[in-house]
Amino acid sequence: MQLMCDALAVLGSRHGLIFDPIGRECRLVRFDTFEQAPRFALRAGVRLDGGARLFPLCATASDFDLVDQRTAPSTVRWIGLAGELGLKVVLSATVPFRPRDLDFSAIPIVHLSLSVEKLPGQFRWSKRVPIPESVELFLEIGDGDLQVSAGGAADELEVEFTSWLRPERDAQFPRRTFDARSQRDTLVAPGADRTGRGFRRSVALDAPVALDVFWCAWPGEGLTIDGVACAFWHARQFDSQAAVVAWARNHGSEIRRNALRVDGLVQAHDLGPAVDHLHAFTLHSWLINTWLVQTADAPWLSIWEGSCYFHSTLDVEFTQAPFYLAVWPELLGLQLRQWAARSCAGEMSLGDRGAGTAFMPHDVGRFAEVGAAAYPHPMEVEETANYLLLVFAHWRRTGDRSIIDTHSGLLARLVGFLRAADSGGSGVPDCGVANTIDDGSPAIQYGRRQVYLALKTHAALRVAVVMLQDRLGVDELADWDSAATRILAEVEQVAWQQDHYAVLLESSGRLRNPWTGEWTDYPEIPGWDAPHIYTCNVLPILDMVGFELGLNRDRVRTDLNTSTRRCLREYGCAHTDFQTSRQATAAGGDGLTGAAREPGWISMNMLRDLAALRRGIDLRALAGRYWEWQVLTNSQGPQLFFETFGGNNLCFYPRGVAIWGLFESMSGLVIDRAAGRDDVRPPWPDLCLPRLWDAAWDAAAGAERGPHPGSVTRANL
Repeated sequence: MQLMCDALAVLGSRHGLIFDPIGRECRLVRFDTFEQAPRFALRAGVRLDGGARLFPLCATASDFDLVDQRTAPSTVRWIGLAGELGLKVVLSATVPFRPRDLDFSAIPIVHLSLSVEKLPGQFRWSKRVPIPESVELFLEIGDGDLQVSAGGAADELEVEFTSWLRPERDAQFPRRTFDARSQRDTLVAPGADRTGRGFRRSVALDAPVALDVFWCAWPGEGLTIDGVACAFWHARQFDSQAAVVAWARNHGSEIRRNALRVDGLVQAHDLGPAVDHLHAFTLHSWLINTWLVQTADAPWLSIWEGSCYFHSTLDVEFTQAPFYLAVWPELLGLQLRQWAARSCAGEMSLGDRGAGTAFMPHDVGRFAEVGAAAYPHPMEVEETANYLLLVFAHWRRTGDRSIIDTHSGLLARLVGFLRAADSGGSGVPDCGVANTIDDGSPAIQYGRRQVYLALKTHAALRVAVVMLQDRLGVDELADWDSAATRILAEVEQVAWQQDHYAVLLESSGRLRNPWTGEWTDYPEIPGWDAPHIYTCNVLPILDMVGFELGLNRDRVRTDLNTSTRRCLREYGCAHTDFQTSRQATAAGGDGLTGAAREPGWISMNMLRDLAALRRGIDLRALAGRYWEWQVLTNSQGPQLFFETFGGNNLCFYPRGVAIWGLFESMSGLVIDRAAGRDDVRPPWPDLCLPRLWDAAWDAAAGAERGPHPGSVTRANL
C-alpha cells in the first residue's frame, strides 16, 4: 500500500513508536500528548560499496526505487526495492499483542528487524550492476529529541529523553504544573555490531540473516489514580529494565512468532484489503491510547480518548465494545468495575428529583491523572444507559455475573436516574439529555426527546429488568418494564416518518445549549425529522449476545437503507441528512469542537454497518470509504485513526476498533454464555470469516514459548 503514518505500541505500557514516512521522522510514545511526543530519525537500510539505501523515516536523498508499506494487527513493514542492485530489503516493527494474555501483551518491547534478499527477476527494465556477496544492514537513531550513548554490553545502546505528563499548551484545559519525567530505554541487538548511534550487521546474500533490534523500556510510574502514583502492570513481571533486556535476549523471537499467528488469524477472511487495513490500523490507534497499571487489588486499564486525552470515556468505550466482546471481554470487565466507583449523585443533575439515584460520568480524568470527570459538561442519560448496557453485554457474553452481584445497588440507582430524567411521564428522558455528538446540530446533540436516547433508555430498562429480576421487588421491575414499553410505542408511533425514524419525538421546544447554558425556543427545531444514523446505535452489542430490542424489524431495515443513502458523503455518512447553515454560532463552536455543515464520525458509521450487515443489508463497500479517509489524512501527516470528517479534529482516536465486530455481524455469530447459546446464522453464508472469540491465540510459540516472569499475576486475563 502507499506510504502513510502508522504506529505500534505495547498494550498499556506506554511504549511504542509512531512512524511518519511523510515527515521522514518517528515519534516515541510515552506520557506526552501525541503532538508533543519526542521526535527522532530512524536511519535504517542497507549499505554496500560506500552507498546506502534507506527507508523514508529520516531525512535522506538515498531512497529505494520503490517502497511498499504493509500493515497487520501486530506488525508494520516496509519493503524497499533497489532495482540496479537487485535487492529487496524489509524493515519490520512488531509488538507482543496476544488477546486474552495480559502479561505477554504488556511486555514493554518493540521488535525492529531488518532483512535482505536478492530480488528475483528484473525491476522495471532496470540494468543490474554487479554486487558483492555480502551487504551491511544498519539501524541507527538519528537526530531529534533522543540522546544516544553506549550501553552496558557491547550490543546495547542507551536512549535518554524527557517525557511530559501534561502538555505545554492546552487552551481548554490549562496546564497546572510542569511535570517532566526522565526516561532511559535500552536497545539491544544480539549478534550485531554497535556503532555510534545504532547497530550494523554484515549479511551474506546467499545465506542472509536478520538484524534484530529490541527496543526495551521500563517507564516506572506514569499514571496517578486519585493522587496515588501507580507502577505499570509490566513491573510485576520485570523488576527492572535489565530484566526486560534479559527477556529480549532469551525469548525475543517469540514476539515475531506470536505476530505471525495473531496476524494470520485476523486476516483469514475474503473481505478485501480495506477490511484488513482497518483492523490493523484501528488496533494500532487503540494501543497507543492504552494505560495499564497496578492497584492494590487488580490491574487498572484506562484508554485515552485520542487527541482529547480523557481516560476511559464511557461513550467511546461503548463504541469500542464490539472489539472487547469479540476478542477480549476481560478488558471491558476491568473498566466496568473501575467505573462503578465513580458514579455521581443524581441530585447533581436533577436536584431533588434525582434524590437516591445516580448517573455515570463522561470520563475518569485526563492526561496522566485519574480522578473526577474532566469533560466540561456531563451526558447523564447517555452515559448511564451506556453503562447498564455494557454490564449486561459483558455478563451475557462471558457468563460472569460478578459485576451485577457486586454492584446491584448501583445498577438500580442508575435505572432510577433514567426514570427520574423523564419529567413528562412518557418514559422518554427529557432532562440530562446533552449527548456526546458534540459537533452536531442542536436537534442531534441536545434535543430534549431524542430517538437515539429514547432507544438507549428503552434498552437499558429492559436489560436492567433481566439483570436485577432476583434482586428487586415486583412493583419496581414492573415500572421499568412499563416505561420501556411506553418508550418503544412512542418511537414507533411518533418517530416513524414513512421511510425513516426522526431525530426527535417533538418538532418544537425549548432547548438548552450545554456549552453556554443558554435556552432557545424553537417553533420548529431544525432537522428534527431528518434521517440519521443513530437509531440503531444500540443494536450491535445486543445483537452479539442475541438480545432482541423489539423494534419493528421491517422499519429498522428501511431506516438503515434510507439513512445510509441520504446521509452518505464521500468518506462515510454524516450524523443526519440535515445540513446546518450555522457557522460561528454552531453548537460545536461553543465548546471543544469546530463548526461544520455535515460532520460525521467514522466509528458511528461502523456501528450502523454492524447492525445493517446482521440484517442482510450489504454495506461492505463502505469500508473502502473509511479506509480512504485514513489514507487521505495520514498520507499528509501523522493523525492515526481520524474519527471525524467535516470539521472536528478527533484524531489519534481509539474508537475505530468497532470494526472488530465486523466478522461476527457478517457470520451471524451469537454467543450468550449465560444462556449456553452459541449460534451461527450467517446472513452472508458464502464468505470465509474468522471466529475470533475463541481463537487459538496462545498457540503462537508452541513448545518453544519462553516463560513469563511473574506469570502467576495474570489475574485470569
